[in-house]
Amino acid sequence: KNVEVEFYDSIEEMPHRRYMKFNKEMMRQNEVGNSVIDIFKRIERAIQFIGAEQTDKALKELSNAKMSFNYANAELQPCGLALASMVKTIDGKEQTDITSDGLRSVLSLLQDLGITKREVEETTETIKKKSKENLKSSFLSSLRGKISSIIRR
Repeated sequence: KNVEVEFYDSIEEMPHRRYMKFNKEMMRQNEVGNSVIDIFKRIERAIQFIGAEQTDKALKELSNAKMSFNYANAELQPCGLALASMVKTIDGKEQTDITSDGLRSVLSLLQDLGITKREVEETTETIKKKSKENLKSSFLSSLRGKISSIIRR
């Protein structure tokens, strides 16, 4: 059976909370990671901060190492959750649950459909680039409107 998956393709049409969830997971992918290498990098930085007597930074790194470990242990990649947050419908049924469990469920379905790691990464990057372009143009057009109305006064 073929399954139809529809993604949001612009920030103008998606609910703001969903957009924020996408950004949060992409930030986690970029900043926290989910591999053994990411975990060791965090621990190494924590050791350096402890040596420099910067315990607040060391604690932050250890917290990030713990988050990386949890992602790795759950076999999750934050960009996969980001992609799941961009799913609008599956077989015409609107996807409204953007809790962590809801996103894991959507991601699991995408994985069952055979989505690859490369496809997850490429699709999230494409969405991120489109979002930045859309955000720039909508911000600029909004700004132009404000500027022209100020000038007219």
